[in-house]
Amino acid sequence: MATTLFSTLNRISPAHISNQYTTAAKNVFAGGLVKGDKQGIKVYDDLDAVAEDFDMYTPFWKKARAYFAGNSEAASLLALTFVPGDVAASDPTNVQATPTGDGAKVTADVAGTTSTLSADAIGAVTALKKYYYAGPQFWFLTEFDEDVAQAISNFVELQNTGIFLLYANDATKLQGYTDNKRTMKLTLPAVDDSTAEMQDTYNNVLDAAFAGVEYGRNPHSAVKYALGGLPYTQPQDQYNFTPDDQAELDKYNIVTYAYVLVNPQITSSRMSADDVHIDTILGWDWIQNQISSRVTNLFVQNAKQGIPYNEVGFDSIATVIRGAFIDAGDLDIIAPEVDATGSETGKPDYSVDYAKPGELPKSYETKREMRGVKTKYHPMGMVEDVYIENTIVM
Repeated sequence: MATTLFSTLNRISPAHISNQYTTAAKNVFAGGLVKGDKQGIKVYDDLDAVAEDFDMYTPFWKKARAYFAGNSEAASLLALTFVPGDVAASDPTNVQATPTGDGAKVTADVAGTTSTLSADAIGAVTALKKYYYAGPQFWFLTEFDEDVAQAISNFVELQNTGIFLLYANDATKLQGYTDNKRTMKLTLPAVDDSTAEMQDTYNNVLDAAFAGVEYGRNPHSAVKYALGGLPYTQPQDQYNFTPDDQAELDKYNIVTYAYVLVNPQITSSRMSADDVHIDTILGWDWIQNQISSRVTNLFVQNAKQGIPYNEVGFDSIATVIRGAFIDAGDLDIIAPEVDATGSETGKPDYSVDYAKPGELPKSYETKREMRGVKTKYHPMGMVEDVYIENTIVM
């Protein structure tokens, strides 16, 4: 099961683009996983459409309400329904994602194959494998389940794109996932949102509210101090929530929603893994997705004559890839290049290298594969904290 349940999905190649599909007319920015009776997806453009399938004030309806309120119904929401899957004795329970030196690839190390994944965890991953490329940048759980959360986090970590927003009221449930840089852990104290006086004020919906407000922002924009006033979400009190409380969460890279001075703000932009931030991941995903779509469009535009397996053909593909990096520089996804004196040159710091056709084995030409393309870039950073050292002369 380790090789089939936890595996990396590959996008459909340009040769098979007729198999791609569109799930909605509007942008599907986020997807919520819902346990149900039949596996499938459905895209909702507004809360009224959600109410046709989910009763008001049920968990998915409340998260959908917060999501749509965050983006003024500008982005659609996908509901991915999963059903419990079959549990085999050899299913792994502890799949850890270990980043390699380049920080972009991971390998799955399976530990403890004597235990089993829960049926819900298997069902959730199975459904997500089928519909992962249906559009969402963010995925979240309608209701927190520890086994499902661990499985989804590990699955998303192995993919080339996407972010898992993992929200739990019990912060101790979020102290794992230390290597999973594509999981953002969010917490707030639990609130009894079943009472009538709380229903339209404060719900347990921080993940959906966060995703809703994130829509429409630049892919590499700052997060900390930028997201205030999250719908149906209240920050922790600035007097009850102490610096020691924040330090305990920071130790595990757990993000919460609290007052910074008098303003409600997300307390950090960090993902689960150390020194990785959500703006870096979003910028990274933007570049990868742009390259994928632009190269595919190049194949479509040259469908009649094809792209020749020669230097001209290779150059045309490399030019398209470079264009994505140039645009990423304009969006401040990529840091500026600096010269030998440390001065910025005004150009984005990236490189695109590729092997010429004659430098590749003949077998690649026979298989019609362009190999040896290597890209590199320096992501733009964002200042979040300032440390000041004062010297007092008496």
